Amino acid sequence: MDYYLGYCICGVAILLAFIASLIVQNRVTKTYDAYKEEPSSIDLTGAQLAQKLATENRINISIKMCRGKLSDHYNPKDRSINISEENYYSKSLSAQSIVAHEFGHAMQHAENYGAYKVRQTVVKVSNFMSGMLIPIIIIGLILELVFFSTAGNLIIYIMCGLYGLSVLAGLVTLPVEYNASTRAKKLLFAMGNTSEEEQNATANLLNSAALTYVASLCVTLAYFLRIVFLLLASRRD
Repeated sequence: MDYYLGYCICGVAILLAFIASLIVQNRVTKTYDAYKEEPSSIDLTGAQLAQKLATENRINISIKMCRGKLSDHYNPKDRSINISEENYYSKSLSAQSIVAHEFGHAMQHAENYGAYKVRQTVVKVSNFMSGMLIPIIIIGLILELVFFSTAGNLIIYIMCGLYGLSVLAGLVTLPVEYNASTRAKKLLFAMGNTSEEEQNATANLLNSAALTYVASLCVTLAYFLRIVFLLLASRRD
């Protein structure tokens, strides 16, 4: 097999996956904006919904407000649901869908959900990879200059290992995110009075958000395969 050809093909795949990632992210933003003006039949703000779900499910969490658009997240360190200011006070379909999703993570944590526990063990690796992203890209640009040197081969091994770990983190993240979205839909639909249109809107928003993790994994996987082909080519030569 021509490993150099595989290396080049993966370069094209990275570009396509990156474009797809931008398209998916744009879709999420548009979907969110479309439903953030739509009031929900569940007459609760994002913060009130989080508190209600915590009380009904007997999960001890704190509810905080954070800055930034779509910055909502669950923090397992202090067991807190952090809701963006826009969603904290909003009674929209978007706000409630996102808050319910984050509460899904709180449920996973409380139940010691298997995939969630595995995800937590690799979260430090993911954070490390994020911090190393720019240096790795710079190294990749100059990699060909040292391709046949010992230092070049060492860099290839390091990059291969880092991206391999990143792919693993991405694979573990997918079932965790989809499970949290499934929990969110069940929680909201079980509250009653939600119309079919509201249920479709919630599913549309959460499904779109989940696709961002798929797109991110595709980008990382393409990078990983490209480095693998580079490694195989260097070993053959």
